[in-house]
Amino acid sequence: IDSYDDRGILIMAGLLEKDVRLIMQRKQMLLLFVVIAVVLGFSQDGTFILGYLSFCAAIVMVSTISYDELDHGYEFLMTLPITAKIYVKEKYLFCIGGAVIAWLFAAILYFVSKMIHGETFSFLDELPVAFIFLPIILLMLSILIPFHLKYGMEKSRIILALLAGIIVAAVYFMKNLIDGNPKISTAINSVNDEVVTIILFALGIFVTLISYFISSRIMEKKEF
Repeated sequence: IDSYDDRGILIMAGLLEKDVRLIMQRKQMLLLFVVIAVVLGFSQDGTFILGYLSFCAAIVMVSTISYDELDHGYEFLMTLPITAKIYVKEKYLFCIGGAVIAWLFAAILYFVSKMIHGETFSFLDELPVAFIFLPIILLMLSILIPFHLKYGMEKSRIILALLAGIIVAAVYFMKNLIDGNPKISTAINSVNDEVVTIILFALGIFVTLISYFISSRIMEKKEF
């Protein structure tokens, strides 16, 4: 193969296959996630299943970075015709693609569950509610991937736990602020779901691009 682009596609495909094989080594855990998702999807009302399965999948996908670190895995990968940018690009493609597939499965369970429970609903009205989880997943991956690349599995757990605490505190503060101010609450309720989804998608894509460039710089500065 003479074309650089063709070589890049083959390298990307090889990295994707590697990560898929790493994930398939944890088939029992994946099967458990699916079983729990199905049970929750049919036993609970609401959108919990959309967030649960998508977020679990995102965490599992990002965990492949830790496997690459084990036993001098980075050093071995970089002896192959793989650059830091190709590696990072593949990670974002793999993690986002895997999370989106999980979201699709969760969305199917969500709508099927509503039909089984005999709920009357409109797909057009429910789609923005389902879609709103996709940019949230993008934001989550935009934080997880560079943290894992920079600090590794153990350190990133501590940092992410602190970050999660800050997010929870911020959400709690905002909720109290909104509940205590009827004007803010009315203004938020007047914004339709489609506008919120579009804004979140734009924010998610923007943050993902920034995260990608940060992750590329992190990998380029690593010594192998």
